[in-house]
Amino acid sequence: MKKVIAALAAAGVLVAAAFTASIVTDGGVAIAQVPDEGTTAVERPDRGAPFREVLDELVAAGTIRQDQADAIEEAMVAKHEERRESGEGFRHHRRGFGGAFGLRELLADDVISADELAELPDDHPFNDPDGPAADYLDDGQLTKDELEEIREQTHERFRAEREGTDA
Repeated sequence: MKKVIAALAAAGVLVAAAFTASIVTDGGVAIAQVPDEGTTAVERPDRGAPFREVLDELVAAGTIRQDQADAIEEAMVAKHEERRESGEGFRHHRRGFGGAFGLRELLADDVISADELAELPDDHPFNDPDGPAADYLDDGQLTKDELEEIREQTHERFRAEREGTDA
């Protein structure tokens, strides 16, 4: 009985971790880049490695059998692919202001009006008087071009923080 409970708990942890990983990792558009001379290609870690490690540890501890671990891994991969194909769990978690918070729909006419801004949640960055959009809200609306400027400024700020320089 203890092994069944442990296996169910482990499966639950794996499902929660896969959901979190799918939200965090599949948010943006991938762009292939060829390294220039003098630069090195970035090695990307295998995103599924932590899940396989947990399964391997559970097998080694005797909590689950190898065939059960394989079945769990296959089910996780299948669920991930199913969610990716349907867009479920990905649609509103894309990086950038355009995809987050359903702003794509608000930008259908290339402008987010004051009424549309008022419909956003209170904790939305655009409602923050010191937030990224504060300098652009004098006219009470945000245009697609203004959002692109905000996005570029945000990327520059993050890049500067990562490199340890001032933006």
